[in-house]
Amino acid sequence: MVESLPQEPPVIALSAYERNGEPYSLAPQYAAAVCQAGGLPILFPPQCPEARIILSRCDALVLTGGGDISPEFYRAACDDSIHMVHPDRDAAEIALAREAIARRIPVLGICRGLQIINVALGGDLLQDLPKNIGTRICHRKQDGDPIMHEVIVLPDTLLGSIVRRDTLEISSWHHQAIANMAPSLRINAIAEDGVIEAVDMPDNPDIFAVQWHPEHTAAGDPHQQALFNWLVKRAERRIVRTIERQENKG
Repeated sequence: MVESLPQEPPVIALSAYERNGEPYSLAPQYAAAVCQAGGLPILFPPQCPEARIILSRCDALVLTGGGDISPEFYRAACDDSIHMVHPDRDAAEIALAREAIARRIPVLGICRGLQIINVALGGDLLQDLPKNIGTRICHRKQDGDPIMHEVIVLPDTLLGSIVRRDTLEISSWHHQAIANMAPSLRINAIAEDGVIEAVDMPDNPDIFAVQWHPEHTAAGDPHQQALFNWLVKRAERRIVRTIERQENKG
């Protein structure tokens, strides 16, 4: 059976966060990339106790960037480099990730979002890349601004099928990364220093995450926009299958 597209755009939930003291804000590039892909973006504050209800009212989820995850969630001592920690957001997004995975709701994790998925599934993090692996590759400028660098796309991966390239130039803005990867995840891309830059979940084709910020350059780079296109297409497919199941029951 050939799947037809839903008549209305899929609703894509974007987790908002505190920025510069302004609660529940989000960089506009996230929503712009979702709109460009044909989705309808909505922002929600994951800290609210009922935030998981959003999963019953949306078609896909973007776990966005932001501050560091509290090491208490992966049972580690806190390094002095940790900053911008919001344990209430951490707890809510870890729960969101687990529930979305269980419900097979499409998820795109971005930077912190990749780390949330890894921690939610039992992995842990390198708390400061310069201390842990050195500075051969700069993943974030000393002044805290993003920096461009290349990542290597591994063959026969979901990322490879999305971008159809073996390398990508990406916008990097992080000082943490996956240390021990959750067993259910698979590496899709690495930096030249070995940092894990993208993962998927072979047993669940609706889960994908990158360590970089594709929204920074999506407007001018079709390979970065393709990640948001992938998410919206997975959301559309989920809508169609849900409608088909309901019709079959009727």
